Amino acid sequence: MMGLVVVLALSTSWFVYAAFTIPSPDNGFKIFALTLFAIPALFFFWLKSIRVTLHPDGISYHSMFGEKEMRWDAVERFYYGATKQSIHLIPIGTYYHFKFVDSEGKKLRLGNRIGGLAPLGQKLIEHTYPTLIKKVVDQYNSGQEVDFGAIRVNRATGLKVNTFFGRKEIPWDNISSFAIQKGHFYVWRKGEKRTTGPTLRSVPNAWALQGLLKSILNPGTV
Repeated sequence: MMGLVVVLALSTSWFVYAAFTIPSPDNGFKIFALTLFAIPALFFFWLKSIRVTLHPDGISYHSMFGEKEMRWDAVERFYYGATKQSIHLIPIGTYYHFKFVDSEGKKLRLGNRIGGLAPLGQKLIEHTYPTLIKKVVDQYNSGQEVDFGAIRVNRATGLKVNTFFGRKEIPWDNISSFAIQKGHFYVWRKGEKRTTGPTLRSVPNAWALQGLLKSILNPGTV
């Protein structure tokens, strides 16, 4: 995003140059040019001011517009999104989006306005996993249906998975395997070679879900 903002700022700077070098009795064009230049300039300084800090107790986000903090043990939902983008089938990179929701409904969002998102995403998974896996295991053991957005886990009946083609219910004894792949959470039935799965952005606490399913279906590997 920073590169795009710089390109826009350089492009609009031509209007500013033209407005103040071409003789004209009209000040409207000068005001328009300055306004046009100010927008990407403001974005540039905003992006430069952003700082994300991970510490043992939680995460801190700072920008020129303020600060936000959230403790790891207060996180109820962690959304992880990674989408490969392309123009005319030419890959141009991966768009990342992270969102935290705490027990009071407060939210903290991180997106492509921050650099180094791939390694940051891995660190966020590591920091949130211990608290989230404990919470979901406790819910599952108490007999509650555990809500992972597009996927729900029921101790008695199995999984309910929402996909583009509708909801499918998979009993425990019919689950072959599961995996996080290419920005989706997939669950395969026995004998099924291909399947569809919801995007990770619609499956909060996806890695805690993966850990829970491993503890249920493959207890020896946890």
